[in-house]
Amino acid sequence: LERDRKRKQSEKIEEKCQVGMKPPVPGGYTLQGKWITTFCNQVQLDTIKINGCLKGKLIYLLGDSTLRQWIYYLPKVVKTLKFFDLHETGIFKKHLLLDAERHTQIQWKKHNYPFVTFQLYSLIDHDYIPREIDRLSGDKNTAIVITFGQHFRPFPIDVFIRRAIGVRKAIERLFLRSPTTKVIIKTENIREMHIDTERLGDFHGYIQYLIMKDIFKDLNVGIIDAWDMTIAYDTNTIHPPDHVIGNQINMFLNYIC
Repeated sequence: LERDRKRKQSEKIEEKCQVGMKPPVPGGYTLQGKWITTFCNQVQLDTIKINGCLKGKLIYLLGDSTLRQWIYYLPKVVKTLKFFDLHETGIFKKHLLLDAERHTQIQWKKHNYPFVTFQLYSLIDHDYIPREIDRLSGDKNTAIVITFGQHFRPFPIDVFIRRAIGVRKAIERLFLRSPTTKVIIKTENIREMHIDTERLGDFHGYIQYLIMKDIFKDLNVGIIDAWDMTIAYDTNTIHPPDHVIGNQINMFLNYIC
């Protein structure tokens, strides 16, 4: 029985990472700075492979500043990706990366209320994630990454649940009109243990993390378990360092390419 169990585990690891897989807990571990998944064969992509993967892709990042880190990180690796000025202001403005030669577009846009910050931001073009999803036609070269949670921690849990259900319904509508669109859910990550713990601590985040996994568990989406990953890296900061962001993006690219 033990040999059979190990053989089945080995067979699973040989399978390419793809949307619809259900990551176990833990879903991976760190080795020499790399995130190694335990449920699929994850390839470490270099710059050439990343360029090939992103060619012709339309990528929409919908969420908070932990996802905005992705759009700041990518131009460091893919030098042909350049920011396009949309004439907006502030750090929470919509960010757009373009590579005209490879026909690649990557966009980050913040989610709507609740959005807790001391920074000023514009309310123009400010919509909820379900509405943003409903505006996308989608196709096999379109990928959407969604994350939310950090800004919901100070509020009653039913606010988070209603939003998660709304996002799920929007994804279901998207799959009806475009079943080949790739959708990736990035869970929230752990954060500092000494900053406003009563309102913003990981106690609230862990409950939301479990709810998020439960609500999206039977959809054909990819899961990037940022909670599991940041625990393994022992980051304890709301904005993980670049090597963690790079491994999150590598997992994303494994899902869509």
